Amino acid sequence: MNLEKTISQISRTNIEEILFSIEGLRHGWWNYEELEKRAEYIKRLFLEYGYRVEEDIFSFDRRPYRNIIATVNGINSRKDWLLIGAHYDAAYGSPGADDNGSGVAVMMEVARILRDTPVAEKIKFVAFTLEEPQPVTWQFLIGSKHFVKEFKKRGYRYRAIILESVGYTSHEPHSQQIPPFVRLRDIGTEIKAGDFLGIISNRRSRPLMKTFEESTRLYAPSLKTVSLTVPLNGYLLIESRFSDHSPFWDKGFEALMLTDTAMFRNPYYHTPEDTSNKLDFNFMNDVARAVTGFCIKQG
Repeated sequence: MNLEKTISQISRTNIEEILFSIEGLRHGWWNYEELEKRAEYIKRLFLEYGYRVEEDIFSFDRRPYRNIIATVNGINSRKDWLLIGAHYDAAYGSPGADDNGSGVAVMMEVARILRDTPVAEKIKFVAFTLEEPQPVTWQFLIGSKHFVKEFKKRGYRYRAIILESVGYTSHEPHSQQIPPFVRLRDIGTEIKAGDFLGIISNRRSRPLMKTFEESTRLYAPSLKTVSLTVPLNGYLLIESRFSDHSPFWDKGFEALMLTDTAMFRNPYYHTPEDTSNKLDFNFMNDVARAVTGFCIKQG
C-alpha cells in the first residue's frame, strides 16, 4: 500500500461539508429531533462509504438513543478492535461546531479514506451520543459508558482514539491556558499559543500515545502536538476525563483523547458562538492525516 498516496486523498472540502451538516442545536434532551437527524446523516454517510452499520440502542429518561457503529464485516467479526470515536451531540444552546462537529467530521473523513485499505477490517468507528450533561440528573458520557459496559460484557477488547473538539486554534500569544496542577515539565515543552493538538493518555495508554506521536511526526509533520499522561485515570485533573475516552480507561482499555483542549483555549466553548466560521480546517485536515497514518501503521 502506498501510504502517502492514501493520506493525500484526505479532503479538506469533505471535512468542511460534514461539519456544516453536523453543526446546529442538537442537545440530547432539548433538541431530540435534531439529534436524531444527525444520527441518520452519520448512518447514511457510513453506508455510502461501504460500511456495515449497526446501532447500540439504550434508553435514557424514557427516550431511545443510539450510538452509531460502522465496521466492514459487522461487530461480531472479531473481538479485538482499534476504535475511532467521536460524540455527535452538543451542549445545551450551542451549535457545537468545535464541540464536537469537528471530531465527527475528522472521524468520517478517516473512515472514508480507510474503507478500501486492509486495516479497515480491524477498525470500529463509533459515533457516540449523550456525551454532554443532561438536565436534572447532570449525567454525562452516557452513550460511551453504556457502550463500554455492554461490549466489555460481551468479551470485546479495545484500543480507542477519541476525537474531542479538534478544530479551534489560535496563534496569539497567551491564547492557551494551562490546566491547574499541570506543570510545564509534565508536558516537556514551552507553550506559547493554542496552535497544537493535545494527546491525553492515562498511564496504561502511554504505549498507544507514543505510537501516535511517532505516526504524527511521519504523516502530519506540520501538526504540532503536546502530550500529557495523567495519573489515577485523570481523577487528579478532572477536566482530562470530560470525554468518551474515560469510560475506556475505567474498564481497563487503552485510550487516547485527541483535543484542541476545548475550554482551555476556545473562548466559544459551550456557547452559542461555537460556529464553523471560527475553526481552522487546515488543522483538522492535519488531524485527519495523523489519525489515518496511525491507523494504517497499526494494521
